[in-house]
Amino acid sequence: MYGKFSLIIGLCFFISGCSNDEPPRDVNDISSKNIKTIVAPKITKSSSEMLEIRYAQMSMGFAAGCNPNKSFSSKLNQCAELPENVKSMAINHCKDFNKKAVFLGNKTNFLQMTVSKFRCEAN
Repeated sequence: MYGKFSLIIGLCFFISGCSNDEPPRDVNDISSKNIKTIVAPKITKSSSEMLEIRYAQMSMGFAAGCNPNKSFSSKLNQCAELPENVKSMAINHCKDFNKKAVFLGNKTNFLQMTVSKFRCEAN
């Protein structure tokens, strides 16, 4: 009985330890100084609630104190930067629905292109 209870508590701590506590960020607050796109970004999924944009990027370093290995994880991250043209696409898309764009994070697809995820939130 105690073994099963301990296992359940251990799994709960493990799962909560894997969660990411980094909040989504307003697109306007994200830096674009060290990153550019190699090809024009393309919207891959969109609705009035969300947006995904795919692009090949070129970056020139990372902000001090950031973990570069986390920049392309599927988790949210505070180190990610967004190219200006990607930021503009997200802002304009959400503006069409009278909402603001919120950056949720980056991941890479099988072609090693960056896929940035956004949510459109009420102002």
